[in-house]
Amino acid sequence: MIEHVKDKHGEEFGRLSEFHQEEIISKVDYLLNRGCGCGVLKL
Repeated sequence: MIEHVKDKHGEEFGRLSEFHQEEIISKVDYLLNRGCGCGVLKL
């Protein structure tokens, strides 16, 4: 997903501060890897 953001929205992403870029990457990673506990990631 981050690759999509960088490929399709790279110009906008590049204008963000390094802090905000890292925050976005961290939050996407959290959502994709940890889930909410509902079990959907186990399907």
